[in-house]
Amino acid sequence: MKKLIENMVIVVMLIFLATSIAGFILDRPVLVSYAYSESMTPTIDKGDLFFINPLSKTGDVGDIIVFHRRDGWTVHRVYAITDEGYITKGDNNVATDQQDGAYPPVTKNDIIGKVVTVQGHPLVIRGGGSFIEGLRSKVTNVYVVGALIIVGAILTFSGGAGRKHHKKSKKKFFRVSMRTVYAAVSVLIIAGFLFVTMASWGTLAFTYSSTLAGGQKDGWYLPGTTFEKNLSVENHAVYPFYYFIEPHSKRMELLNGDTFRIPGGESHSVLLRVSVPKETRIYREEIEVHSYPAILPLGIISRAYDVTPYLPLLLYSIELAVLMIAFYYLAGIGEGEIVRVRVRRGSIISKILGDGLL
Repeated sequence: MKKLIENMVIVVMLIFLATSIAGFILDRPVLVSYAYSESMTPTIDKGDLFFINPLSKTGDVGDIIVFHRRDGWTVHRVYAITDEGYITKGDNNVATDQQDGAYPPVTKNDIIGKVVTVQGHPLVIRGGGSFIEGLRSKVTNVYVVGALIIVGAILTFSGGAGRKHHKKSKKKFFRVSMRTVYAAVSVLIIAGFLFVTMASWGTLAFTYSSTLAGGQKDGWYLPGTTFEKNLSVENHAVYPFYYFIEPHSKRMELLNGDTFRIPGGESHSVLLRVSVPKETRIYREEIEVHSYPAILPLGIISRAYDVTPYLPLLLYSIELAVLMIAFYYLAGIGEGEIVRVRVRRGSIISKILGDGLL
């Protein structure tokens, strides 16, 4: 019975591990999410954690659905159903989302799931989302993914170590199999690779003024005119990288492409044409930059990037994992000795590990 419970816990943790990584890669909620506004108060308060049934992508009037609209993911109640789609409304909002054409009706393709309810009430953890938001302000997504990968590896690889109790011996040892050590080192390498890759991401930014005194100073332009701007992207690594750039506003037009390869230690000039708005004020323009090591064909990375910037990271992780697994079997690491660390009686480690010692 104890073994069955342990296996069930491991299965549940692995499911949440897989869905957490999938949600990170796809940049969308999968099984759980939280409210970041008061639009559903008091049903779901700001900061409340709620659970999603991803298998239910349709809803009836009164159901609470999770869907995507142009400004992000939203959790609202179905107010009405029309031929064009669902009319939605937050319980704390006066108007529907679609009133006065603010948003189009929600289609089935926009819905990723329905909020899990118990006897008509959503299953929520009060303040759970606020706790997660607090963690996110202290650690980056890549650290979270690295931690999830390490936890998954421990759950996956450490089960075969086994435990034996020698009655005749009074010495105790903490045993770790070689495959567990190799798995931990492998996931640390993959997590380190993800960290280094994402650390190279960033933005290019510049400011200018739309003013009737255009041309009198550098960066001053007449309203309604255009100008060209050169920005430099540098590869500080020794290995070539692929670069993908995306302007944040429609005022900018890329003149020499949005994808390019930069050898190690070199740079690339990005040429822009900027349309100056007619409203006179200071503007700030930003260009998002994503980079990836040139160890996979550019065509594959480009297709993956078109889905989400995080998908190429998954491809790199799979490639590294395959290499690690191949080396594991070719080098016969699984046949290595078990690492045993002697723990003396009465020590802090002995008290913590308890029955886990041999």
